[in-house]
This record gives sequence, C-alpha cells and structure tokens, in this order.
Amino acid sequence: MTKRLTIFAVLLITGLTAFAQTYDEVSVGSQYSQQAYYTLSTGAVKAVNNDAWDIAFSNVGQIDAGIFINESASLTGTPVNLFLAPTTDWSAAITDVTGFVDDARIYNAELNWSEGAFNEVKDPNNPLDYGWGAYNVQNHQIVGDKVFVVQKRNGSFIKLKIDALKSGYYHFRYANLDGTNEVIDSVAKATNGANSIVHYSFETKQIVSIANDYDLVFTRYFTPLDAGGGEIIEYAVTGILLAPGTEAVVADGVDVTTVKEEDYAANYTALPTILGHDWKVFDFTAGWILDEDRANFVKTKSGEKYKLVFVDFTGSGTGTTTIEKTKLETASTSVQPEGRQISFYPNPVKEALYISTPTQEDVEVSIFNSLGQRILYKETGTNRSISLPSNVSAGTYHALVQGTNWKTSHSFIVVN
Repeated sequence: MTKRLTIFAVLLITGLTAFAQTYDEVSVGSQYSQQAYYTLSTGAVKAVNNDAWDIAFSNVGQIDAGIFINESASLTGTPVNLFLAPTTDWSAAITDVTGFVDDARIYNAELNWSEGAFNEVKDPNNPLDYGWGAYNVQNHQIVGDKVFVVQKRNGSFIKLKIDALKSGYYHFRYANLDGTNEVIDSVAKATNGANSIVHYSFETKQIVSIANDYDLVFTRYFTPLDAGGGEIIEYAVTGILLAPGTEAVVADGVDVTTVKEEDYAANYTALPTILGHDWKVFDFTAGWILDEDRANFVKTKSGEKYKLVFVDFTGSGTGTTTIEKTKLETASTSVQPEGRQISFYPNPVKEALYISTPTQEDVEVSIFNSLGQRILYKETGTNRSISLPSNVSAGTYHALVQGTNWKTSHSFIVVN
C-alpha cells in the first residue's frame, strides 16, 4: 500500500519553523544487495555492496572498543558469520569445523555503537572485560585474550584475533585455520573522525572508505523475533539503523500532519534500532503495507531535526524506500569549541564524576546508559561534582555536557 503524496510548501509544527517538504528515495538494491548510507541535510545516498566489508571498529568515545561483524546479505546471499574458537591459543590449528553452526553464531546486539558481536562474549559483571579482550588498568590498553572463527560469504573459514587496542589503534591478525597465510594489520580509531565506524575488508586487506557524514543506514541485520510458542530466533530483517551520534524518537498512532515534535522531544534515544524494521509489514494479498500513522523525528549529530514519514517501500524488487522529509530546526550549538578545555575524571568512576571547565558558566549534564536511556540530568554551576545514582550498575556510560553555545560528550566506566 502506498500513501498518496501531498506536498506542503510551508507549515508550522510544534513552534519550530518547518521548511519545505522534500521526498527522498533510498535504495538498497534489488534483492537487498546493498547498504545505503543516507545524509538528511543533502538527501545524498552512498550505496555499497553488502560484501564491501567484513568487520568494523568503533570510534564513538574515549573508552569504546566495539567490533562488529557484517550481518548484511541479500535475500539469496550469505552474511559473514562469527563464532568463538575452541581455543585461546593463536598458534593452535583448528581442524574441526562441525561445531560452527547457526546455534553457535555470535550476533551484533545493535544496542549501541560501542559494542558489537566481538564484545558479546564478555562477562557482564566485569566492567574491564570487553569480550575480545580485557582492559589493563596499568597501561590503559585492551589486550586480546580470545580467538574467533569467521565464516566468509563463500563458506570458507578463517581464524581471527584482536591483539590489542593501544595508542589509538586496533591491532589484529587473521589466517587460515591451520595458521597459514597470516595477515597482521591495524586500523586507527580516528580514521573517520569522532562518532564513526571504521569498516575493513578481508578480501582487499584495506579499510573501506565510507565518509562519516551519514545519519541513517538502510541495511539488512539480524534481530531476535518471536517464532511462536515462546521460541526466540535471530531473524534477518530489512530496516534502518541510526548512525553513531544520531538520535531519534518514534510517534506512533498519530496524525502525521499535525503531530508535535515537542510532545516527544524528551524521549530521543541513540538506540540504533529505534526506527528499525517494523514501519512496514508484508501481507501476502496486499504486499508491503506501511504504518501510515507513524512519524519519526530524527536529530543529527549537528543538532538538526527532521520529521520523516515513510510513504512507500518497493520490497525486494528495487529495495527502495520513499521518505517524506521535513526539516524542523537547525541548531545553533556547536561541539566543544577550540580552546575550551573540558576534562572529566576519574575513569573508571565509582561514586562521582568530576568535570573541569575553564569558565564558571552554568552547564547542563546528562548521563546516558549504553542503551541511550538518560539516567541522570543536572544543572550545575561552580560545583562540577556529579554524584551517580546509588543503584547504577557497573558498565559503560556517556556524559553529555552543554554550556552556552557549546556541548561535548565523554564516555566512562562505572565500577561497583
């Protein structure tokens, strides 16, 4: 079902000036063969083939060490599969591959851009455990302590170890299961700047260039769904992920022409799957049906706000989504300006986070957990001590500090 397209030249929404609506088309190709990186401000789309990259490394904070597997594949294609090796000894040959089956696969959780599939094997009760390695408090390095097995799209297997994250570089190696054809390589966290993901290909042995100016990723990914009878399975879906630094909120069951962004502004989240895949459903009689009473509000890294309404989806024929886009606001704030020295300490944090700024202006501090949920908000003047809630659990958290015409963020670990 396709909604009738009606263009409004200028309208007023929620007290924000709404500019002319435009209609953008984003395609992931026939049979969902591509990933599309979409920039809201320009409407530009950069499409790359699903097999352009294999693993990716996070650069979304000072202490993040997320590593992702590429789950995207066309309807007839095969994704890259990740497994934990039966040994932690890199020099040991792996001869038995019978255990590397679907039930043993490790998936990206898509809860944030700080942790990927390689982090899923961590001990959740140990904040120094990053899954693929452990944080060393003496030298501030994360040292790899596990070996993984990767099944490539052609069905062949290789083994992989992340050696360390140190001095701003991820160091890793991969080889055949018997250790032959070893490749040792590294990538810089800051390859694409802050709030970015660095993509890497085993085939080319190089970083895949994807500019860090996109806001949404249209792609295929795996998500847990109810298969009936209480059984939960990982299922491949075609949907949308927020880019690192992008936030969004969904208004469902509303009149999309009159819904007010201000009624939902307090609920913006950085959860990558907030827009997700369920804005459409497939009916065997009618085909793809869109959720017509749903509006999506998106806030970009630069602070611009947009209202998005999905008005058409062609399915696997061309993989095209048509979006009614309305720009709501252009923020005047900027990221921490040059010369403004903001420091945070200690890290890890046990009870209180201290913030040092060169001026005594009042600032607003928000603390978010790894799901993008705000757990604390405080307006503070000269007292820069931020006491954490007494019931906060160990893990990774993010602080957003905003002053007059500037803002900055910081990631830190909480230990109990």
